[in-house]
Amino acid sequence: MKNAYIDFHCHILPGMDFDGTDDIKESVAMCKTLKSQGVATICATPHFYPWNDDVDAFLQRRERTLKDLLSAGVDMEIIPGAEVQIFKSLPEYRADRMCIGDSNVIMLEIPRQRFENWMIESIENTVYKYSLVPVIAHIERYAFPKEILRSFAQIPGVVFQITTSELKYNQSIKGLDLVCSMGVPVVLGSDAHDMRHRHPQFDVIGEKLEEKPKLFSGKLKTAKAIINNCLYSQSILEKLIRTPQKAKEK
Repeated sequence: MKNAYIDFHCHILPGMDFDGTDDIKESVAMCKTLKSQGVATICATPHFYPWNDDVDAFLQRRERTLKDLLSAGVDMEIIPGAEVQIFKSLPEYRADRMCIGDSNVIMLEIPRQRFENWMIESIENTVYKYSLVPVIAHIERYAFPKEILRSFAQIPGVVFQITTSELKYNQSIKGLDLVCSMGVPVVLGSDAHDMRHRHPQFDVIGEKLEEKPKLFSGKLKTAKAIINNCLYSQSILEKLIRTPQKAKEK
């Protein structure tokens, strides 16, 4: 299999996440699994919760764990980033320091609560202040109605990320299709945390694309359209994450 995919959302770094792996051997196994599933590049996006972490301490820990993982013999490109949960005062937290690689692309997570307008305002103010490109993590998870999805889609430069494992389930296809109908780039991420409960599932892409149509298989056709749309958008976002910005102020 040609390794051509980018996993834009993965908790691959050992010891960075409360709900991820603490075992570097397991992190290596996750990398090997993703590579066998056609992934060439992993964006390492550990959780950042401002009430639970300091930016400097977070970045130092991320650098150390990434170095440890690469030293363990991982033969893949891993680009450091973060999954930053939004909050009302996010614009004051130097969000630009937690972008993916040296780019101005940042992955943002919406808190699991009822939608409120401050969520849009927080993202927009952060984007404007630091000239960022926001990627909304696993947006399908929130099951937003069309009107709220459209509000997020109107954020300048926004990109949506959906989770590969959701493509397995017919009941998820309608929601994923709605996400893809908003007119913004949509990319794929495994959101893998370990090898047991939340393991890498990029193999779903190949399985779906190779699956033969059956009677009344409209959802399979839609799933393939979603995947092709995401792979097209991958090239767009890849250019952004590989475009270095001016050195970030420390």
